[in-house]
Amino acid sequence: MDIILTTVFSPLHFLSNEGLILYRPLVASSEGLIPFYFTVRNLLLLVIFCLVAVSLLFFLMTLYKKVYRIREIRKKKEYQEQIDELLFKFLFDESSVSEMAIHPFFKEHNGERLFQQLTIKALIGLHHNYSGIYSKKLEQFFAESGLAAYSLSKLNSANWAHIVEGIRDLSSLKYLPAYPRIVSYKNHPNSYVQTEVLLGMIKLKGISELLKFKNSGVYFNDWIQSNILFVVKNYRIPAPANLDELLESRNRSVFLLAVRLMNYYSLPEHYEALTRMFEKMDDKVLKKEMSLLLNKTEQLQ
Repeated sequence: MDIILTTVFSPLHFLSNEGLILYRPLVASSEGLIPFYFTVRNLLLLVIFCLVAVSLLFFLMTLYKKVYRIREIRKKKEYQEQIDELLFKFLFDESSVSEMAIHPFFKEHNGERLFQQLTIKALIGLHHNYSGIYSKKLEQFFAESGLAAYSLSKLNSANWAHIVEGIRDLSSLKYLPAYPRIVSYKNHPNSYVQTEVLLGMIKLKGISELLKFKNSGVYFNDWIQSNILFVVKNYRIPAPANLDELLESRNRSVFLLAVRLMNYYSLPEHYEALTRMFEKMDDKVLKKEMSLLLNKTEQLQ
């Protein structure tokens, strides 16, 4: 005969030979009530079992992450070797972008995010180290291979870090068609995006872009100015012929940036304009900056 069990929980607590019994459920069946005791020992065994299960799960997750990371590192290394080989072949073997596009490795992986990121990073590195026709070829590869479209897609992201990354890629590889899109983010609520827009404008069209801020109320703090100077040095951006016009700005931060840029370029033609401004300058901080530059220029003459 089948026995039908029904558990009835009793709130009773009492001591037994096995320790404190937390509760005494009664298992009801057709044969009567059968007491079932849940002791402290039972509870400890349950806790130990749960701890072992959680520890095992944590170990398996850690092992999986480690194996996945090792596989990603190995995959990244393999991709990098293939990408370097492709780009050097494109640069020095007179290969065209269309020929690279039908390369088996390129065709297979061009849609993968990792491949696109590594290729753009390699292009920027090579672009920084090469000039002339080689840098132009790298810019051409970026524009025609679909990588520029991938970087442009980052500008549609809600994540500000992706927008910054997209602007940096496009401006570093001189993709001029992206200029209007980049400028459209100049009033973005995130300050990092705003700074990257300014740097992108300079990388694409030079220092003369700063003249647009000559009569504005924008404030270029020391962090922004140091970033501008870094870009000018790192990307070897030449001085515009009208750089001295920034000295006419009533915006103190723009004026100070102009002085620091002139200090970097150290061109004799800026000496006369700086001397005139120095004579009528009352600001002690600006006068100190200008004094250092004037002394440096006098030593060069």
